[in-house]
Amino acid sequence: MGKTPANRADECATINDGGILRWKDAPLVRELFVMHNMMMRCGDRLVADLGLTGSRWILLGAVTDYEEPPTLTALSNDALLSVQNVSRMVAAMESDGLLERFSKPGEGRSVFVGASQKGQEICELACERGEQFTREFLSGFSEEEIRTMQGFLDRMLGNLQEFERLLQSGALPEIAPKQSEQSGEMSGNANTHRSHTQ
Repeated sequence: MGKTPANRADECATINDGGILRWKDAPLVRELFVMHNMMMRCGDRLVADLGLTGSRWILLGAVTDYEEPPTLTALSNDALLSVQNVSRMVAAMESDGLLERFSKPGEGRSVFVGASQKGQEICELACERGEQFTREFLSGFSEEEIRTMQGFLDRMLGNLQEFERLLQSGALPEIAPKQSEQSGEMSGNANTHRSHTQ
């Protein structure tokens, strides 16, 4: 008899002593997904009255962090997003008067992005709230613990970048099904065969 979705969910998930749901076969993955979603939700609420979302806040901050206006390509590389996605966000923020797109003589077709006066003022207000966000987010952690976590996250990010490279190149080896799954399929096929021969 095949496994129901509930059976599979029970096998894949576990609850620790703190009552937190975790994925057995993917340590940290669920937590990082949930953390990302919570960070974006908190960011949205923190800067909503400034006309920003968490994603726009990050992009506006990235633009103002450059000493010279960056190109769309540079922004997309920094954020690990496609140029198309960044271009759409920049266009929407330009319509709201936060960013400006322009070209430079001798730079070919490169499109540069800079913050408008309004964008700079909004970014300064958002950054003040960002300090509050950081305090709450890292509350209870020592500087040494934060440095250690940064090292771990840098290594995981590097692993994902290499994994993405393999996916893009098609060099990722085929993943064989687990032995338990193979056994279950063989058992199911055998039962099906017996039912047809009886």
